[in-house]
Amino acid sequence: MALQHVFDGQYRALTDKKRLSERDRDSFQVRITQYEDGSFVALLGAAYAGLQVALPFVYGTPNIWELTKNSFEFLVAVYELAHDKKDTQITQDGIGNTIVISGDTHQTFNGPVYQFGTQIIGGMREFDSLLDGDEVKRIALSGPDQEPVFQLTSDMKGLFFPPITVDETPVKITCDIFDFNKYDNVGKAKVTANQPVPPGNYRFKNIGDQAVEEFILSMTETQVTLSCLITYEHDPLSESKISEILVIQVAA
Repeated sequence: MALQHVFDGQYRALTDKKRLSERDRDSFQVRITQYEDGSFVALLGAAYAGLQVALPFVYGTPNIWELTKNSFEFLVAVYELAHDKKDTQITQDGIGNTIVISGDTHQTFNGPVYQFGTQIIGGMREFDSLLDGDEVKRIALSGPDQEPVFQLTSDMKGLFFPPITVDETPVKITCDIFDFNKYDNVGKAKVTANQPVPPGNYRFKNIGDQAVEEFILSMTETQVTLSCLITYEHDPLSESKISEILVIQVAA
């Protein structure tokens, strides 16, 4: 459940754990208590088993609800800037504040929102998948006394996914194709060193006019050459990386 994953991320960040144990899971659960047509409103029924006592003093942030709200607003800010193709710098001032700098604009967020944001972004992307036309137009989380914590609406769909750019200059890559799905026209290739891209395994998609049989046969070769375009994923929470290779032509 997306909501549970959001709070799992908060819990991991607070306790410096990579995953929750069965005992942690017994102590920390989120329950949905209300559903409204056309929206998804979560009124919290969360059990903390003592964790809440420590939360008001973490990094000067009043409580987990405000920390969640601040982290959400931080994510909105950095991903909006990323989709607007604006350079962004994220810094911390040493007294518990996180500052997002873009040009002459400075936005300040209270608390360790970068650390928490990296933990809850997966849950936000799951929420994004729940936004579905007229069926679900809004997803909202309310804390104690129904105070709003965060809200996703239809016009925000796709916001929390990194923007993708395509380098329109074709390159040639020598590689080993070790997987290909003839139905989706996609596959995987292992690229060695001294290539236009760093060595590693990459997903690729056939965008040319070659038949799928040629890609299937290419898996019998130890090496093939791809004429392709490179797509890049620009995630403001991490370094830019290659998202996918778009293959124009394959040759043995």
